[in-house]
Amino acid sequence: MGKILKVREVGDPVLNKISEEIDITNINDDVIDIIEDLKSTLEDGNGLGIAAPQIGINKRIIVVGAKIEDINYKDAEEIPQTAMINPKWEKISDETDIQFEGCLSVPVIRGKVERFKDIKLEYYNEQGKKIEKEIHGFFARLIQHECDHLDGFTLLNKVTDKDGFATKDNVKKYNL
Repeated sequence: MGKILKVREVGDPVLNKISEEIDITNINDDVIDIIEDLKSTLEDGNGLGIAAPQIGINKRIIVVGAKIEDINYKDAEEIPQTAMINPKWEKISDETDIQFEGCLSVPVIRGKVERFKDIKLEYYNEQGKKIEKEIHGFFARLIQHECDHLDGFTLLNKVTDKDGFATKDNVKKYNL
C-alpha cells in the first residue's frame, strides 16, 4: 500500500517541468513505490487520473482509473485502475471534442479543452511489458490530460476560448 501524498497545485514549479523517462529495463522498487503512492493518492482524492509530477516526482508515470458513477463526461466508460510507465500517444483521426476538464492540481477551476477523440496509446506496465491499444472518447481525453502533466502543462495551458473557464460549481449549473 502506497502513501497518500499532497497533490501539487498550479504555481508549484514541479508542474512546469518535462518529466524524465523511466528505464524500463530497470523497473525497481523506487518505480513501484511511486506507482503505489500514485494509486493511493488517486484513490484518496476525487480525480480520475494522476501523474507523477502532481506528487512532486518528475518521472513519466501516470495512473488512471474511473468508476462510471464518478465520471461526469458524456460517452464515458469505466476504466480499471491502470499504471502506465512512459506513456505516449498519437492521434489516429483529426476528430476532436471540446469539454470542460477538471484537474487535481487546479482544484477550483474547470477549463474547456479540445482533445482528439481517437488515439493510439503505447506504454509499459509495472512488469515492463509494452502495451499498445487504440482508445477513444473519454479514455482518450483522460490519457491526453495526464500526459500533458508529463510535459509540464496543466489544463490552464490548453484553454483557448476566452469563455473557457468556470468554477467547479458553475460547470455543473451551466454545462448542459
